[in-house]
This record gives sequence, structure tokens and C-alpha cells, in this order.
Amino acid sequence: MILENIQGTQVLFVKNASQIVNIQILVNTGSSNENAMQYGIAHFLEHMSFKGTIKRDAKRINRDADLMGAKLNAWTWHDQTSYHLNVMTEKFEEGFELLSDIYQYSTFPAEEFEKERSVIISETRRYEDDPPMYLSDIAVDHFCDNGLAHKVIGPEESIKKLALNQLTDFRKEYYCSNNILISIVGNIEFQEVKQVIEKYFIHNIASSVAKKLPVSTYRSGELNLTKSDIQEAQYQLYYPALPYLDNQAVAQGVMTFVLGGNASSVLFERLREELGLCYGIYARPNRFEGFNYIDITSSCAASDLDLMHSEVMNIIKNLTVEKISLERLEMVKASLLSSLYMNIESSAGLNSYLSLAYLRGEKEDIINKRVSDIKAVTISDVIESAAQTFAVEPLVAKLTSSNG
Repeated sequence: MILENIQGTQVLFVKNASQIVNIQILVNTGSSNENAMQYGIAHFLEHMSFKGTIKRDAKRINRDADLMGAKLNAWTWHDQTSYHLNVMTEKFEEGFELLSDIYQYSTFPAEEFEKERSVIISETRRYEDDPPMYLSDIAVDHFCDNGLAHKVIGPEESIKKLALNQLTDFRKEYYCSNNILISIVGNIEFQEVKQVIEKYFIHNIASSVAKKLPVSTYRSGELNLTKSDIQEAQYQLYYPALPYLDNQAVAQGVMTFVLGGNASSVLFERLREELGLCYGIYARPNRFEGFNYIDITSSCAASDLDLMHSEVMNIIKNLTVEKISLERLEMVKASLLSSLYMNIESSAGLNSYLSLAYLRGEKEDIINKRVSDIKAVTISDVIESAAQTFAVEPLVAKLTSSNG
């Protein structure tokens, strides 16, 4: 892995054997940087970046990507925004020029703004039609009381009010040279990478002062919601998680996988296989700047919600005091390691893994350290992590049908 500052911008590069190069321009900013009058603005800005540049309109952007066989896209999350492109090795320079053109020279045409507003409103309605996502968007925001965990896409009422100048002002504030990372993985030489960046990337917006996001406290208790025309009740349980760089975060991740990582987890074996209460049940840690949480999610018949909650809490209690078998721990480690290796097989997977870890503060040999940390977790570590994680009262969130 090579890290170098090129023309004021941090660049991460890894050479692999793939014939596909993955290029990412990551902004260390997302929806958590929005104030209450801006909800949805980071995601809206990402959409508008593809609606035309000084040299290309929206149609030309898509056609130029297709002409080189590139896969062009972007995503916005709570603490990052990524503009990314997969392209064949021999088309690397063309691909980088296209992506840097979109990032640097978007014109944000007013006639596209209202059309895209309608597209985003359609997108948010689609998410609201999905019962587990509907509950999660509300529950996570309720659980984390510092305001950073509001849903990334924003509520419809906020999207309707956003003005184009708000997007461009947000871009000027956060899309700064000291707040971005260009990350490239592929079978090319760094000298070529450096030459191409120097040729096309002259993004030199004045640097801003980095804003530290407040650290959340968390709400416990119950959150009971209703929604019409749903057949399955939704069940979600929330606990605070350790921050990404905490030296016990990996052990907590292993413990969470023991609890609900796959079909061999204690939750799945009990609630799905033994009791037949649900189709699936899963637990996972989620770590962002300013807030971190573990969620346990499932769905079942409304009449079984109390039984499901009782069973989940009993399993959690047992995990804090009873040793798991060595076989179970080895299954979990094997699953986590194989998932990691499968993820980094592609240029895109490796790039995402390394670049996000780097943005979140990891500066060591990221892959090898993660592998060694997973392998080092013991049965005692699992018990200790469970005892610490589940020592507080959770938030219990439920969604049932309003139709009775």
C-alpha cells in the first residue's frame, strides 16, 4: 500500500493482479455533517454531481462510461461519500478523467435539480415501503440522541425544501482538499497513477477546518410503531457499540457474529431452527463517527413478539456468563476470515476495505492486522465482550400493522 500526497490531495494506491482498476474519490463527509435544515443534502449533492459537467451533459457522462466498459456510481453514507468507477486496466486514464471531471467540474444545472428532487422523493418512498428499513431509519435516529444518525436520504419534507444554492454551499464547505482521499487499486504502476492524477486532478478548493462530530449518548426503553398493510411484525434491538478504533472492537465484532452472524449463530439456531419463530435473525455492529451501535433484527407474527424478545434476552444473558464451545468460536473465525478474503478478491472490494479503514483512522498493515486480531480472540474475550456490551438496557423497537 502506497500513501502519498499529490498536489495537496491524499492518495492511496495498491497494486494487485486484477484486470479491473477500481478508482474512488472519497469525501470524509456524509449525512451526519448536515444540520436540521439540510437533511438529505449530502445525498442530493451526490446525485446532482452526475447531472452535467463543463464538458459533458448527464447523457454524455453515462455514454462515455459505457463506451469504455466502465461501471460508474456513487454512494452517500453517514460519515463518507464515495464517487467510484470500475474500468479495464487499459482504460485507466480515460476512467480517471471521467470520474475526476464529475467530481471537480459538475455544473449543477437548475433544470436538472427539480427533476432529481422527484427522483429522490421516489427513492425515499420506496425505502419507506420496506418495513424493516422503515423501522430501522426511525429507530437508529431515536436510539442515538446527538442527531447524527438521521436517515441518509433525508425525510420527504426536507427534500422538498432544499434549494440548489444549499447544495453548492455544502460542497464548498466539505469537498475540500484536506477532506478527500483518492484511492486506486489495480494492476498498474504507481508512476502511471501519479502522472494521471497530476494531469487531471487539480482540485484545489481551499481547505476547511475539520469539524469534530459530537459523540452520542443512547436511549433505552421501547419504541412501538405501526404501519398499514404489513403482514409481518418487525423486531429490532439496539445496544451501544465500541468505536471503530477501540482495541476491543474486533473482539466485540466476533462476539456479535457468535450471537447472530449466520445460520450457525446462537440466535438463528434457537429462534429459526428450534422454535420456528422467524425466517431469519441477525446481529451486527455498526460503527460511524459520533455514534456506534449493535442491532439485532428479525420479523415474526405479531403474536410472537413477546416470545421472541424473551428468547433473545435469555440468549444474550447466557452469552455473558456461559462459555461457548471451541467449535463455535472456530466456525465464527472461519466465516469472518473467509468473508474478508472474498471481499478483497476484487479491486473494488479491496479498495473499499482499505480506503474506509484508512479514513476511519487505521494506518497500519490493515488487512494483516485485522486477520491477526480475529485469530487472537479467545472464548474468554467473547464472554467479557458480551458482559460489557449488554450491561446496559437496550432500545426495543417494534413495528406492527395498524390494520389490527
